[in-house]
Amino acid sequence: MRFSEIPGNQEVKQKLIQSVKCGRVSHTQLFLGEDGSASFPLAWAYAQYISCQDKEEDSCGKCSSCLKFEKMVHPDVHWVFPVTTGKGTHPISDHYISEFRELFLKNPYSTESQWYTHLGTENKQGFISVTEATDLIKKTSLKAYEGGYKFVLIWHAEKMNTPTANKLLKQLEEPPEKTIFILLTPQQERLLTTIISRVQITKIGILSDLEIRNFLTDKCIGAEVLNQAVQLSEGNISEALRLSEGDKANKENTKRFQQWMRLSYQANILGITDWVDEISKLGRERQKVFLQYALHMTRESLVRNFASIDLQRLTGEEQDFTQKFSPFINENNAIKLIEVLEKAHYDIGRNANAKILFTDLSLKLVLLLRIKSLSLQST
Repeated sequence: MRFSEIPGNQEVKQKLIQSVKCGRVSHTQLFLGEDGSASFPLAWAYAQYISCQDKEEDSCGKCSSCLKFEKMVHPDVHWVFPVTTGKGTHPISDHYISEFRELFLKNPYSTESQWYTHLGTENKQGFISVTEATDLIKKTSLKAYEGGYKFVLIWHAEKMNTPTANKLLKQLEEPPEKTIFILLTPQQERLLTTIISRVQITKIGILSDLEIRNFLTDKCIGAEVLNQAVQLSEGNISEALRLSEGDKANKENTKRFQQWMRLSYQANILGITDWVDEISKLGRERQKVFLQYALHMTRESLVRNFASIDLQRLTGEEQDFTQKFSPFINENNAIKLIEVLEKAHYDIGRNANAKILFTDLSLKLVLLLRIKSLSLQST
């Protein structure tokens, strides 16, 4: 992975390149960026640039080190990521490295949800275990195979539980000689404060509409699909790629959300029960994606009510729906609606019983959608 292959974030690229040229590479770094952003490719390109044998303003892409990085097989790079139960009693990243390479060589902007889908473990929650930390400590205590730097890239570092994070604390504070840790996360607040205090943070930004457009131009997609992907992706590269491929899951979420809102407003308890039965059959990651979509539609309805319609980022079908739905989202129920949806998203991630959660959430929506606005005016 070379910096030139990654769209946007020019300032971040220059900062990383200059840190290498000036010999000021921090031994423990945190790349903070949205899931599906350029954070993973940038960490990959950064490690490749440091190890490149003929680097200038970018890695050469031709030396033996770069060729190994391109295939994610460099012996001095340790890829760490959330895993699920299924391969042995104490699964670690090495058990799933083939699947990880397969996914990220195909799409380096893959999300956590796409990773679990690729594994076929949507109903299970990923984790980075103490066993992983113990294994890492052993690996980093060894000399580099090729005599240069050793790298530990921890994708979704927030998946480390407290015992795992505590076990790695000393390594992060005082890594073995010529060892660089790069942690990647979209949620800094879920990391221990003791870890945050030990890392140098690099914030990875979202892309502008123009950068997304330029990135997708080479994908051979129609003008209408391209425009829609640019408008709806909100600067997220993975989302833009998903939309450009005509994602079926998004259409299913649209239909599912509209049905849910109609049933809740009608207080159709039998219909809600059937709806809950159906969504409970989905994997947890798909349930989390759906709740994220519900939050998105709630916020877009607020935009329609209190700001310009031009600011909405919706498909034609979604715009038609929010025109009718937005009057039921107002200043008296919006905050509570967002709170209960966010809590449900959090609880699903903590292995809450899906049937109980969605039944409870639906009954709350029955009440909240009936709260009327006192003074709904456009500003």
